[in-house]
Amino acid sequence: MSARHVVLSAQDAVRDVFDGAMICVGGFGPIKNRPIDLLTALAEQPNARNMTVVSNGFPHQPLAENHQVKKLIGAFGGSVYRRAAASEEQIRSGELEFEPSPQGIFTERLRAGAGGIAAFFSPVGAHTAVAANKERRTIDGRDYILETALRPDFGLIRAEKGDLAGNLTGLGSTLNFHPVMAAASRVTIAEVDEIVPIGAIAPEDVKVPGIYVDRLVLHDKSRDEQNDAEERQRRRRREIAATKPFGLNADQMAERAARLLKPGQYVNLGMGIPTRVANYITADSGVLMHAENGILGYGPEPTEEEFLWHYYNAQGQPVTVLPGSAVFDSFAAFTMARGGHLDVVILGGLQVSRHGDLANWWAPHMAAGGMGGAMDLCTDVPELIVIMDHTTREGDKKILNECSYPLTAPRCVTKIITDLAYIEVRGDGRLVLRELAPGVSVEYVQERTEPTLELAADLHEMTFAALEQLTASA
Repeated sequence: MSARHVVLSAQDAVRDVFDGAMICVGGFGPIKNRPIDLLTALAEQPNARNMTVVSNGFPHQPLAENHQVKKLIGAFGGSVYRRAAASEEQIRSGELEFEPSPQGIFTERLRAGAGGIAAFFSPVGAHTAVAANKERRTIDGRDYILETALRPDFGLIRAEKGDLAGNLTGLGSTLNFHPVMAAASRVTIAEVDEIVPIGAIAPEDVKVPGIYVDRLVLHDKSRDEQNDAEERQRRRRREIAATKPFGLNADQMAERAARLLKPGQYVNLGMGIPTRVANYITADSGVLMHAENGILGYGPEPTEEEFLWHYYNAQGQPVTVLPGSAVFDSFAAFTMARGGHLDVVILGGLQVSRHGDLANWWAPHMAAGGMGGAMDLCTDVPELIVIMDHTTREGDKKILNECSYPLTAPRCVTKIITDLAYIEVRGDGRLVLRELAPGVSVEYVQERTEPTLELAADLHEMTFAALEQLTASA
């Protein structure tokens, strides 16, 4: 087979990006999983103006600082953790238009564009702000909204290896959006760590067939040391944030949630405190952890000796892989979620109502929301556990009669674990207080909860088992 693909510099590869182009950008988690050389070159391309960017979140702040983007379509317009980035300020001012699209649905919109499907009906976000100005239809008693396909002019993606036929392969849980973006884009540019001869990638190892790839760019590894240092700093910040002066700390909340899980369950963990639940799951627990970036069957954070950067969870944190695990892309991950294959989802929360309504993607301090994949994950799961602090830093109540923030999903929460208590949501407006954090009184919890709590007949104080005892108690 003769070579079909041109190998270019990053600058040459994006030189024909034009004013008003739609660009999709792959990447999820670590900086190594983003086409950073292509993004850097794009920020230096004078003709790349007024672009529409399709990405999980804003992919490269210099593009905003240079005022090159007029619209962002994605799951994160901003972050709960990082504020005042240039893109967020422009969304706040109205300079940058933001179209929130749940993570699984913007993936599905790309897949539809790749397959020549103009639009489709989705149940995700049908009763939320995502449904605004969209056609609605009720099918078999369930509400759906019309989502339109995305067909970008250019796709910037990342891979481990590419051959001169354009075939790409990747490692671990790094596939995420790259395959579907390659298929959807009119021109796909792949930034790869290594370019190999045709035939050097076994057919069964090809993750993106060359038919979808137009240009190859060899990644500049000289910047990786700095990127690795930034990732280590992110992990240190999370470790520092783990302690708190009163009530349960983040690890104790995660441990208590882990003890609710049962052998044989498939469990998705959302961002924030829920990611820590995996640290209390062992290989013999029978619980399989799922993450929407594309991994099933992962376990605790690795030691320094176990660390492999290409295995990570939905927050980009490194994880270990347990026997029987599998890796795939985000399209497959969300098919599992929306298709009803998950048994439990554990998410963070900003507010929960007495009816089990969840709000966890927007708060007043945010310029734009960060819904991620939560709306997809809430769509068809029998048990949804929320882990959160009982009140805000300012002391405002987070368990309310009615949520005041925009909803992630209505009537979906079944259990709440906070730094003060474990509460069951009965679904008829009743909240049952089942357990108290050590040293916390019923009165203290009730004062910080808007709805009146019912007391379980066996209400008791929480105890905490050692890691090796958790699976037995589950």
